[in-house]
Amino acid sequence: MSRRRSHRSGIALSVVLALACTAASAKTPKVLFIGTDGFRGDVYGSVATPNLDALVADGYLGREGLTADTAISGTGWSSLFTGVERDKHGVYDNTFNGKNYAAWPDVLSRIEAVAPAKRTAAALSWAPLATQIPWKADSVYNAGSDANVLSKALEWLGEATGPDVLLLDFNQPDEAGHAGSYFNRDAAGYTAAIRGIDDRIGKLMAKLRARPGYADEDWLIIVGTDHGGSVHHGRNTPEDRKTLIAFSGESVPDLGLEPLRLAPRQVDVAPSILAHLGLAIPAGLDGRPMHKPQREAAPAFGANLLANADAEYSRGRIDRGYDSDVPGWRKGNGGQAVSYAQYTWLPARPSGGGENLFIGRDTSRSNSLSQRVDLRGLNLRDGAATFKLSADLGASSGHRARVFLRFYDLRGMASFSAAGVGHVFRGGDYYRYDIAADRVASGYPQSIALNWPGLEKFAGGARDIDAAFEAGNGKAYFFKDAQYLRYDLAARSVDPGYPAAISGNWPGLEKFAGGARDIEAAFYFSRSKLYFFKGDQYIRYNLDNDRADHYYPGNLSDSTWPGSGYWPAHWSGALNFANSKSYLFKPGEYLRYDRTLDRADAGYPASITAGNWPGLQNLYAGTAFELAPAGASGAMQRYEIGGAVPADAQWAEVEIRFEHGNAQGDGFADNLSLSLQR
Repeated sequence: MSRRRSHRSGIALSVVLALACTAASAKTPKVLFIGTDGFRGDVYGSVATPNLDALVADGYLGREGLTADTAISGTGWSSLFTGVERDKHGVYDNTFNGKNYAAWPDVLSRIEAVAPAKRTAAALSWAPLATQIPWKADSVYNAGSDANVLSKALEWLGEATGPDVLLLDFNQPDEAGHAGSYFNRDAAGYTAAIRGIDDRIGKLMAKLRARPGYADEDWLIIVGTDHGGSVHHGRNTPEDRKTLIAFSGESVPDLGLEPLRLAPRQVDVAPSILAHLGLAIPAGLDGRPMHKPQREAAPAFGANLLANADAEYSRGRIDRGYDSDVPGWRKGNGGQAVSYAQYTWLPARPSGGGENLFIGRDTSRSNSLSQRVDLRGLNLRDGAATFKLSADLGASSGHRARVFLRFYDLRGMASFSAAGVGHVFRGGDYYRYDIAADRVASGYPQSIALNWPGLEKFAGGARDIDAAFEAGNGKAYFFKDAQYLRYDLAARSVDPGYPAAISGNWPGLEKFAGGARDIEAAFYFSRSKLYFFKGDQYIRYNLDNDRADHYYPGNLSDSTWPGSGYWPAHWSGALNFANSKSYLFKPGEYLRYDRTLDRADAGYPASITAGNWPGLQNLYAGTAFELAPAGASGAMQRYEIGGAVPADAQWAEVEIRFEHGNAQGDGFADNLSLSLQR
């Protein structure tokens, strides 16, 4: 009897759900796009934006997509409105010379062509958007100011029918950034403009929800920006290129902040609008609908852990000079996805394979694409897991493609030098490095706890130091998790009152993503130039002023740290020698940085071996692997390696490095796979 009641209840519930779905599907789809000129993505979260926060809570927001390498308004808006990259729409700068809107029209013109009954409208603060784009929309308002954009938008939204698609451009963040010479959370005028944008979002959403027919409308809200900024904008740097794209609405999944490795991009906006309206997406667009993305699956044994591992997520670029975005991969000095047929020096497309592969871009220096995989959801503690890494690799004459696999754990690697001695800390081990003899002193490594009394005061004990430096006054500073302590080198003891919290005692370090904790390296140039590193960011700190300098954090790139651009994230070590040379480390490799010339020396990174770091060669034993150390410099072929996964691994990093010997051709890679087995 109970089963019958349960069965009938199940049928009733199914009917109710079906009716609800039918009702939802009967709602009229509508779109509001809120364009914010110059809203730097990483400023979001550091300025109070309650109205944008509410949209994110009802959808998601990504900050890792990149605008074009020119980082200029005309290019960014063209990608947002057309759904194609710069090498197709042809807009390289704000003159709009070379524009190719005839082949790649704006999204409103596309809607009018196939669904003329839809009411389309745009209100634009920046005049060139109204005059340079040949809109075929029902209404295009050259507003001339953000206030006029808001007024017209509220007017249209208040109409009974109202627009089906409304595109808005607010210009104030860009104007404020240029007026104050900085796009940054430390610039008061710029952050005031961001708060002003948020206030306008609140007014727009209130008007939209007050519409008489709102209950019968399915609104897709998109917030996007054309570029970021630093000292103004227009450079090929992460600060200038990182964008902010948010999707919100009844039909958007609630994913929150930064939920996707394949982050939404500018070119995804136009196809998302078309898909939400139920219209076909034209062939050749570079973007894809991103208003209903699937939640990414957690890492699992037996699955390929890499995103966009076959270069097929987006279309291949047709301009070799365009340092375009490569979804899923962090760029170091360039790197592209191109069609196999794009260049004569590329191999033939494999039978049954995809259209695209990865290549380098700037043949005057090494290029890299890297990807970090979170392994913390897997049970690796018993040490029984193995990995398999494979890829198709090759290169035209004079070039080489290499693939590195690095495992990262919580055994922090920290180092500093003082009085001719290098002090290196890894896990619970301490290495005393004799700089004059250029080798680890006899009898090391030894226990940190035995050699450095007082470090056991850290939570978790005398191990896993994240970063360290000597301040030129006989005092060394050690950082671990959220704590730090000051150490008297002469007395061999921790100063009274330590350890203490990093937060509140190192003003400005709280601006790191994730806050003032988990520092990965500290790099001492002088008391006025102390650098802290975390992830892909760095902060310059002035010890005399006892605070971080304004306009930080910055992003690691070749522009900020010349010669090191192929390592765009996760530095460790920072061992300073008296000859103006400093050494930065990753599992298996190091680079040498010249503090006087302020650039990395040529020929690096290089492998950590007994020949160049006697006694430190096992520093990262079992954590670093190269897929094809003696190959990948001729015809494309399949390479594969396997091995044991370190039991304490927390993350894996795969790097494709393209090394160049001439200006013709390149290295190439395709079909990468990293999987773990038990």
